[in-house]
Amino acid sequence: MLNWITSFVTQLKIQHKDVRCSRTWRNRPVTYLKGVDGKRDMDGAIISWNEASQDVLVPFELKPEETLASVALMDLSQYVYEIFKAQPTRSFVVGVTLCGTWMQVWQFDRSGVIGSKPLDLKASRENLKKFFALILGFFKCNKQLLGFDPSFIEAKDHPTVIRIKSQNGRDQKLEIDPNPVFRASGICGRGTTCWKAHPSGNKSQKFLIKDSWQPKEHPEEGQMLREVTEKKVRHMARYHHHENVHVDGKIVDIQSHVRRRAAFQNCEKVTNKEEPEDPNVENTFINRVHRRLILKDVGKPIWTVGSPLRLLEALEGCMIGHQDLLQAGYLHRDISINNLLVNDQAEDPNRKSFLIDLDMAIRYPMTKDEDFRARYGTKVFMSENLLVGTYAHAPVDDLESFFWVLIWICIHYPEDQSNVISPLASWHAHNSKDLAGIKRRLLSEEPQELTGLFTAQYRTQHLFDCVIKFAQLMSDRGIRSRDDTELYNAILEILRQAQGKLRQQEKLRRKEEKKSCSEKKRKIDAEQKSCGRKKRKSTKAQS
Repeated sequence: MLNWITSFVTQLKIQHKDVRCSRTWRNRPVTYLKGVDGKRDMDGAIISWNEASQDVLVPFELKPEETLASVALMDLSQYVYEIFKAQPTRSFVVGVTLCGTWMQVWQFDRSGVIGSKPLDLKASRENLKKFFALILGFFKCNKQLLGFDPSFIEAKDHPTVIRIKSQNGRDQKLEIDPNPVFRASGICGRGTTCWKAHPSGNKSQKFLIKDSWQPKEHPEEGQMLREVTEKKVRHMARYHHHENVHVDGKIVDIQSHVRRRAAFQNCEKVTNKEEPEDPNVENTFINRVHRRLILKDVGKPIWTVGSPLRLLEALEGCMIGHQDLLQAGYLHRDISINNLLVNDQAEDPNRKSFLIDLDMAIRYPMTKDEDFRARYGTKVFMSENLLVGTYAHAPVDDLESFFWVLIWICIHYPEDQSNVISPLASWHAHNSKDLAGIKRRLLSEEPQELTGLFTAQYRTQHLFDCVIKFAQLMSDRGIRSRDDTELYNAILEILRQAQGKLRQQEKLRRKEEKKSCSEKKRKIDAEQKSCGRKKRKSTKAQS
């Protein structure tokens, strides 16, 4: 079948001179997707001549029999997973499965996957013509029809740019750094991607662009962040611009733009053997909207800091930001290592560490019944309560997440020092109830088990003591009844006390280093003087 497709494509290019010369067909591409985890050996693909390693346009998966159709789809989805990761401006991916002589076309997007009815290519001449027309279309169509985002304007030998309306109503052109600073993995979901950018002609001014696919009814993060910025919330990324992305004057969403109002709702659903983590969550379609948010503040993840002192300083700043955010009327609900940033070059102390990502934020105090039942967050950093669902999400749950962020960083970073197999690395795989039990035990009984796993950079007694006190506070049975302000102050005081001891330790270390350097210098000076005297005596003796 692969050789047959190859010969067909060769003949197609001879007969159709308007076929794009930048595209070609490859059997089992020997070059793999660049910048992804692992290597996937595709059966075939339509690819770009220029960027074969990272610009797979249409992946193909072949199986010998029609009965293997579901297996083919699962294999195809693995390739698509990697394509999304390698191509950050991809809105959707079209792929093809060929099982025996039966063909299906699939479209993967942030709401899932839809597919055509199976077509037997040998059943009729008409079916074969449809296949030929499909392949020809893949070669002739523009990249937008293959899922690439046209709001990113590309030109040869020029940087990629986007255009927005600035706050004064003028058009503003931003040049994009081609390497994303963050790219969420997976197919379904928000598909969050972040890039650094700067205005054309002004590299000194930096912005962070965040693209994501949000449920249509979900509150817009941009509106929340604009309000928070106007209220001058400290240690929170500042708003510059937000929009729902439009193409040809129409909003980009899954139902009308990506799937072009295809009637898929009542079609047969594809299932696999894997059990969902939460069986109570229905497998229903979620219409997502492509939203873009631009921030004035650019930083690095908190785990990039270089010392225990800087880590606690950054954690304190982000916790102050969380408290300010709460006082502004919002609860963050997704404290994780990628949502806490640092910027050591910032002159303003409130910009040296800050929170980002209000995707999961909510008005607080809560008023809607569904908000009381909701459980949001990054699993490994979620509180014990949220994992078992006993109480509604409250500030104390986010404060416990700060604790798990601290632990995760101290065990896993710097990466070149993390030479032990961390038991925390498997937390993703635990079900929520079991993980809640693990966290309960570690908090209340064995926090020393955690400090024993710290990397060399964080192996200091003052940090150990800080972690133990933090754990004791969070494991208090009456913690949920404590006043929020009182609880923030208690945790911040623990962090500040540890910082004071670490600063004193650093001061003593520098004093000892200075003393040691002075002693070495005196010794060297004495040796040089001694050598000088010996040399003079030798000269006199010779004369």
